[in-house]
Order: sequence, then C-alpha cells, then structure tokens
Amino acid sequence: MHVTIRVSDSAAYVVDRITPDRARFAIVSESGDAALLLMDTTIVAQMTDRGLAHMKSQDANDTTRSAVSKLLGRMTLAALGSLFDHGIAYHLRDLTEAKYADGRLQLRGANDEEIFREVEINKTPLMESFRPADAKAFAARVRVAKDAHR
Repeated sequence: MHVTIRVSDSAAYVVDRITPDRARFAIVSESGDAALLLMDTTIVAQMTDRGLAHMKSQDANDTTRSAVSKLLGRMTLAALGSLFDHGIAYHLRDLTEAKYADGRLQLRGANDEEIFREVEINKTPLMESFRPADAKAFAARVRVAKDAHR
C-alpha cells in the first residue's frame, strides 16, 4: 500500500480516527481503503479499518521481496502504523467551496487551495477515489453544514 500525504494548509490538523457512525455524513473510496467524514465543525480524511488491514497484510503477503526487505518494511510499518491510525481534519469555517468537478470532489480553503488534493492512497488521489454520486452528495452536505454555521 502506498500513502502520500501533503497538507500544506495550516488549517489542517491531525485527529484520532473517528468511527463513521459518529459523522453527519460519510463517504468511502471505491477501493474501500479511505473515507471522508463530515462532522459538526470539521471534515476528516482517514483510512478505513479495511484500509489499515490492507496496509498491514500487503507487506506480509509480498512474495517478491527478500527477507531483509520484508523485515525493514515491517519495522517501518510498526513505526508509522500509529500515524495512519489517525485522520486529517479541516475546519468547515475555513472552507470556501465544496463541489464535484473535473472528475473529483473539490473542497477549497480561503486561499483557493484544494483541501486534501495531495492525499493519495495506493497512488490514487483521494479526492478522485469516490463514486461521482457519493462525491456530489458529500459536497452538497458540506455546503448545507457550512451555511448552518454562518
């Protein structure tokens, strides 16, 4: 499993993982490895239980790597595993736009930067990994939640 996270906006911060049933609304990537959760005041991007399990099992099942490579992979996973067991949160108050366009969910911050745009799961951009109908519904719910907090 390959995970890339670049969140340059200082409004984003790390939180403990949240069970989806606590969210106002949640969507899961088509692979089932990642989720976006709409909370009362934030949007949280995080790995799902399936995604975490997939990440842990993928290394163990890789028959193409040497024993030393597998050992180093396990050591890295042990060191970073707890990092992936968290989410990245972004405050609704800092969001300026939520829409589905150009094949992806687009959440924009005050500086017009796309939130979570640089997050990748298995080399797939997170914001492109949701079914279009789910992404459109999420954007609509975000707009309603944002308007309710004005």
